[in-house]
Amino acid sequence: MEKNGEIIPRLISPGRQHNNMKQIIEALTPMNRCLMGEGYDSALEFLKHLLKFDVIEIPSGTKLETWTVPEEWRVRDAYITYKGKEILSYHDNPMCLMVGSMPFSGKVDLEELKNHLYISDDMPDSTPYEYTLYEKKWGFSLPKNVALKEKGGLWSKLAKACEECADWGDQKIKIKVQGQKDKRNYIDALPKGEYEVHIDTDFVPGKMKLAVHTIPGESDREILLFAHLDHPFQANDNLSGVACLVDLATRLKAKHTVKIIICPETIGSIAYSLTQDISKVDFVLSVDICGNNNTLLIQKSFDNFSRLNRVAHCAMQIIGKSYRKGAFRNTIGSDEYPFNDPTINIPGLLLTRWPYKEYHTDEDTADKINYEMIKETQEVIEKIIEIYEKDYIPVRKFKAPLMRGRYDLHSPNKQMNLNFDYLIFSVDGKKSLAELCADFEVNFDFLYERFERLEKDGFIGRVPNLS
Repeated sequence: MEKNGEIIPRLISPGRQHNNMKQIIEALTPMNRCLMGEGYDSALEFLKHLLKFDVIEIPSGTKLETWTVPEEWRVRDAYITYKGKEILSYHDNPMCLMVGSMPFSGKVDLEELKNHLYISDDMPDSTPYEYTLYEKKWGFSLPKNVALKEKGGLWSKLAKACEECADWGDQKIKIKVQGQKDKRNYIDALPKGEYEVHIDTDFVPGKMKLAVHTIPGESDREILLFAHLDHPFQANDNLSGVACLVDLATRLKAKHTVKIIICPETIGSIAYSLTQDISKVDFVLSVDICGNNNTLLIQKSFDNFSRLNRVAHCAMQIIGKSYRKGAFRNTIGSDEYPFNDPTINIPGLLLTRWPYKEYHTDEDTADKINYEMIKETQEVIEKIIEIYEKDYIPVRKFKAPLMRGRYDLHSPNKQMNLNFDYLIFSVDGKKSLAELCADFEVNFDFLYERFERLEKDGFIGRVPNLS
């Protein structure tokens, strides 16, 4: 549907999840979604036709402790020419211009130009996504195989024989390494001489926008789900996360009040944590890069002993999928970042499938999205919330060892029986059910059902309303 030239999507229906998510990703990938501005606003308007959002606007210049909301960056044109021939053009490939580039117009020689060029070592045929959000400078990105060529002859043979020689040559272009460093020896493919650079951009006061969709629950305690909408012209990063949460909102059920927050990455979540009432928030889940084929990575909260970390482990154990886990921000991070700060002290996890080879390049396209992986991520989110809400601290009301067979906690495996004994002995009125399950590698649903029977018989009590 179209209205005044704007694409208006049909409302999401729960029975068409893949089509709904595909609609979001394919429509928004071509938009220049920077921290703020026309591209971001257009993407947000698209989402508002799918889901009801309240929008928080925070003006440029707003102080957020040590951070400041930047100005809106606008771009009209940008190019590099050599002897009248166009080398790079924003209109041909908008990814070629570093996001946030300051205006510049003038002539530079090749050596100076190379100080402003960026290539990807891992994806030599791709244009990398480069940005400068808080530092005033300019730059362009281009494929490595356009900027450089492999040096042949003796130099090449020496470089292959000696790793220390791999940097020989006159390469000075800034390399962005995402995977295995390319150790071949290169020289400039661009000719020496004078280049004309023209960047027609400016910075104006703008408004950073945070969109909040609220799913009321039985309780006023809150769970926050974050996905960032910026990163222009890229699909998996992070339209996959946006599509995941917008689609999930149509069927998510919880006792908590759940808020889905779509915002610019990092500065948006910092703004939310510092300007909104978060006194009732129990935990945060950030979803970033979930539409590729990698296994799920759970980046744990800063507090390594947080119950949320155990709950996430229990969820993955029940779902039965392979996954990876890492310490807080040790591999990658996103909008869970500010909430884990001890001065805020709200546990937050990141759910992601990073890394993937197209990361931060123009090859991060909508046609590469695996919607089954997004759907699996949704399942994990739902299970984490379910277990967190069912979790409680069991309290023993009986003495002496448990008659395991009476409650189906007996196994032909002696080691398993020993594990059950250790678990029961560890019910100390301090550890939650999820913590016990994680510590002793027992399925949460399995133990929950058996402890319910113990509770019914008066042998287990519970401390409810965990925070």
